[in-house]
Amino acid sequence: MPYTEQQFNLPELTGLSAKQIEVHLKLYAGYVKNVNAVKAKIAEYMVDSTANALAVAELTRRFGFEFNGMRLHELYFEALGGNGIPAPSNSPIAGGGLCEALVAQYGSVENWLAEFKAMGVMRGIGWVLLTYDEKGQVFHNVWVSDHELGHLADTKIIIAMDVWEHAFMVDYVPAQKADYVSAFLANLKWDVVESRFSA
Repeated sequence: MPYTEQQFNLPELTGLSAKQIEVHLKLYAGYVKNVNAVKAKIAEYMVDSTANALAVAELTRRFGFEFNGMRLHELYFEALGGNGIPAPSNSPIAGGGLCEALVAQYGSVENWLAEFKAMGVMRGIGWVLLTYDEKGQVFHNVWVSDHELGHLADTKIIIAMDVWEHAFMVDYVPAQKADYVSAFLANLKWDVVESRFSA
């Protein structure tokens, strides 16, 4: 069964233009298309997997890039359109269970946020993820290169922040990456993020 492109009804965002979002959503649509195309080609070549062994191997490796690109963008857009991190952010009561858990691990939400932002402005393309390891009961801020390199197995993605240049180049030049990171965080739907943690 093919994957379908999700629709995101995003309001006007602070610091992220409608044009930037339009360009980014088109890129996301490309990942959905490519996931389906790669799956179809693998199925086609598997009819004679011996003769097509090299093609199957390369397509199989490519599938992780396309699939994770699709899913990470869905997590990204699903969490946009809110008012950011609750204030006062160091109060567990203000932000629910996620804020309380972040305070327990980091001492304050600000401490976690400083680390997350610092990762977001590092040189390079990729993603910054806040993940939660349920077995270890610990959060990790994770850098994911490309889409498939750097994920921590069996951890739940709570926040997915795209830091590839396509996510901000309509509105910001590379030297303004910190401004983009701030804009992304200012538009977070905390209830969506909270629900990922509580689930």
